[in-house]
Amino acid sequence: MALGPLIGVSASAHDFGDYGAVGIQRPLHAAGGLAVTLPQLPSDVDALLERVDGLVLAPGRDLEPACYGASPGPLLAPTEPQRDAFELALVPVALERGMPVLGICRGMQVLNVALGGTLVQDVRLAEPWREHPSDPGWGRWKEMERTALSGDDVPEHPRHPISIAPSSILSTALGGLVEASVNSFHHQAIERLGAGLTVTAWAPDGVAEAIELDGRPVLAVQWELQEEWRVDPRFMDVFRWFVGAAREHALSARRAA
Repeated sequence: MALGPLIGVSASAHDFGDYGAVGIQRPLHAAGGLAVTLPQLPSDVDALLERVDGLVLAPGRDLEPACYGASPGPLLAPTEPQRDAFELALVPVALERGMPVLGICRGMQVLNVALGGTLVQDVRLAEPWREHPSDPGWGRWKEMERTALSGDDVPEHPRHPISIAPSSILSTALGGLVEASVNSFHHQAIERLGAGLTVTAWAPDGVAEAIELDGRPVLAVQWELQEEWRVDPRFMDVFRWFVGAAREHALSARRAA
């Protein structure tokens, strides 16, 4: 069987244990892609992206607030400075190459910051968002990880509905869907939107739940997309869209060579 497009996954070196080797990679594989985890070496960004056909910015810890011109607040969770530096170098090169990009949870926040946006360090700090479903301490998330590895049923976890912009990448990938329900483990959210980005999905309280880069195969979502397909199988279609875009990117690169 022919191998699918090669997908570079920028992932955390902390916290996830065995889940880090299969959580993002499993749906990419099921959608026809071949996932490899990228080393966090900013000096090698060009060489790394030369060899992959698409980029996934995976979940993980909070960004250092200095990355978006802020100081650490009392509700900031642990950070990953080395990964921050790598991904903030990775994103502009991937976009310059016209590469498909898929951001998930932290990955959405990284994309926003890489394009000049800012974050709210905890949804409880914004009056309209204080009741936004979240998972302080990540206890529910650890149970989600466990069941993802064991094959047990999806456990109870925080959720909320979203509205999706018609004709967006997200809506199109989901067959024209404009309403859905998603998991909600994050505690940070977009404050100021980065240059060229458009919000294409919202929670009822206004928290941005998906962003896209105008006219480009770039989509990032705030929920844990890699697990949502276990609740609603339609979300596998987002991975199918992404792998298809990576395949097209690879074909275009070969034609240009």
